[in-house]
Amino acid sequence: MKTLNNIGCALIGWDKNILKECGEASHRQFRKLISAICIMMILWGAIGYCFADRYINIESLVLKICIALMFMLIVLCVERVIILTVGKARLMTVMRVMLALCMAFLGACIFDQIIFQNDIQQTIHDRREDVIQETTAKRLMVFNSDIQRITHDLDSLSKSTITLGEELAKHPTIKSVNVSTIEQAIGVDENGNPKKVRNRSTEIVNIPNPLTGQLNANNEQIQLYQNQLEQLRQDKKEIAGKVTDEIHSRPVGFIEELEATLKVVSNSWISLVFYIVLFCFLTFLELFVLTIKMGDSKCDYDLIVENQLKLKKNLMDQTAQSMMVNIAV
Repeated sequence: MKTLNNIGCALIGWDKNILKECGEASHRQFRKLISAICIMMILWGAIGYCFADRYINIESLVLKICIALMFMLIVLCVERVIILTVGKARLMTVMRVMLALCMAFLGACIFDQIIFQNDIQQTIHDRREDVIQETTAKRLMVFNSDIQRITHDLDSLSKSTITLGEELAKHPTIKSVNVSTIEQAIGVDENGNPKKVRNRSTEIVNIPNPLTGQLNANNEQIQLYQNQLEQLRQDKKEIAGKVTDEIHSRPVGFIEELEATLKVVSNSWISLVFYIVLFCFLTFLELFVLTIKMGDSKCDYDLIVENQLKLKKNLMDQTAQSMMVNIAV
């Protein structure tokens, strides 16, 4: 028992030497505080372990236990602030009640997501089906817009290509006039310089119509448009399956499960009553230490600590007064 008392004093911050001088009332208060601390640490250790397993996606058992111990240490530190408070602190009481409500809400959410796991998974599946339909509809609109745009361009280009083909059928070749100039010597002038004359010759030849190149370019562009349309139609057929695989492959997050939990709780009065009961249960557990510490009756341990504080304060006041008197003299 001595070893257990030493461990308990180390947990809640009590002085074991003062506790030895106290009566049964202080020992009962000590045991109540230890019981409340153990309940809170076990509870939040379980919450921390579930949180690490479900939402942080930690696979190592050692790391999960470390997270659970971290949660337990945080709760222990919070409760020690209340236990080690000398006298009554109204502001601290208000803050602890608000903190208890927040902690109870978080704990209830995590526990509910474990208890209502099957219902939550079904709600998430139904919600994702709605998301799949909305996403598919939006992407189909994009595909239809692209198909409509390319089809319009293809029709316009096809019409111009038909007109161009008819023109080429009528005039596969065009006449071209080649003009050449030749200089010929016709003698010399008075100074002996050669005299030249320019003769211009004209030749009419038939050449392929240059519109043939434009026709070939149009046909290549038409083929490109047709390939794009075929690819878009193929992707349009597969869009539903791709969106379904994409949505269902997403990992379930804490917010998504929280929204599903709220929907499950709000859709049934039975689940709502259970959530309220669980929330109240966790809230009352959170206020265990506060109600024990802030009760009307004080044990002799608290009285000894407060008395030591008063004695120390009086001693300091007397010392300060003596120093003021000596200075005045």
